[in-house]
Amino acid sequence: MFEQLATSLPFEIQMEFKRALKKGYWSNGMKLTKKQRRSCEQALFFHLENPNSYTH
Repeated sequence: MFEQLATSLPFEIQMEFKRALKKGYWSNGMKLTKKQRRSCEQALFFHLENPNSYTH
């Protein structure tokens, strides 16, 4: 299920995940937790590994 969701991430979510990973916090100012960091990394990995993924 996670892999399915990750491969269909909308572009805006991908950008938010990348920004959060780079800065260490979300756009609302909340700090990125270790669990959130790991989930973002995994989601982006699955998304990038599937070249036929659907983006909005």
